[in-house]
Amino acid sequence: MRNCGVKIIGYGAFLPGEPVTNDDLKKKYDFEFDPVKHEAVTGIRSRHYGDKDMATSHIAAAAGKQALERAGIKASQLDRIILGTQTADYINTAASCTVQQILGATCPVADTTASCSSFMYALDFGIRCVMTGMEYVLVIGADMKSRSVRRNDPIFQPIFSDGGGAVLLTKCAVNEGFLGIELWADGSGIELLHVPAGGSKLPASHETIDQDLHGTVMKMSGKELAESAAGKMAELALQVCTMNQIEVKDIDVFIPHQANLYIMKKTAHDLNIPLEKMVVSIHEVGNCVAGTIPITFNYAYEQNKLKPGALVLLTAAGAGYTGGAALYKVPAA
Repeated sequence: MRNCGVKIIGYGAFLPGEPVTNDDLKKKYDFEFDPVKHEAVTGIRSRHYGDKDMATSHIAAAAGKQALERAGIKASQLDRIILGTQTADYINTAASCTVQQILGATCPVADTTASCSSFMYALDFGIRCVMTGMEYVLVIGADMKSRSVRRNDPIFQPIFSDGGGAVLLTKCAVNEGFLGIELWADGSGIELLHVPAGGSKLPASHETIDQDLHGTVMKMSGKELAESAAGKMAELALQVCTMNQIEVKDIDVFIPHQANLYIMKKTAHDLNIPLEKMVVSIHEVGNCVAGTIPITFNYAYEQNKLKPGALVLLTAAGAGYTGGAALYKVPAA
């Protein structure tokens, strides 16, 4: 898509509970873990976890509520709610149904699932809704990824976290707002990074629990994953810029998926984007999957980095494989 004529009028984010530091994790879990080394590689100093009574829909609704309040729009005015997540409350229903009820909306809703790219897929859906006549569309990215980590996993337990962000979309002039968005998928790698049990292929059972199959399993090296993710994020980012005749050097704000700091820095390096243009939230948030880009977008908003006319580049890649990139020009008003 090019020249979408869709802008953001409200930003929101929500992080549950108190921050859990690297030192807190070392005390709590029974695995080899060096807090200093972990921060140096991943950039993560702390993260947030929802309590036992919280679900993804609660995080999503809180983020959505803030976006609505900042825009001065009532939930009853919404034409659609779209939630990007891989950790819906239930297997058989969309978590966005509960979001609708919490917010007091009456519009149709939908969930999109594309791992770490779920928000980008939801954003594409939301932009198309506005382009085809809807007035207000709430797009949310949220996950409780801490719920799908294997017991004492030294790789993913310190990285994955809970949180969500939201943007409220409406129409604008075609020369501002979202200038373009590009999505990508390649199902050949679906079992290289996935949660084996709990779906229709391998339903929950005593055996799947005993074998610890309800957490993320990686069947590739961490280095291979990092190189692949950074390469694809850079490729998609360059693609959306080229499609819109924008040079990467003209990007003002760079918001990559906050997978880990190494991947983020490598993506910026591959694109030749100075690190001072990159917005970072992973140090306080961790990797909350679909939540990272909208949370970081909200960081940029709160830090007053979204100046009128600024060009913002978003990019993500995730399991599946999936990916997406978008180019946003901050409206004049």
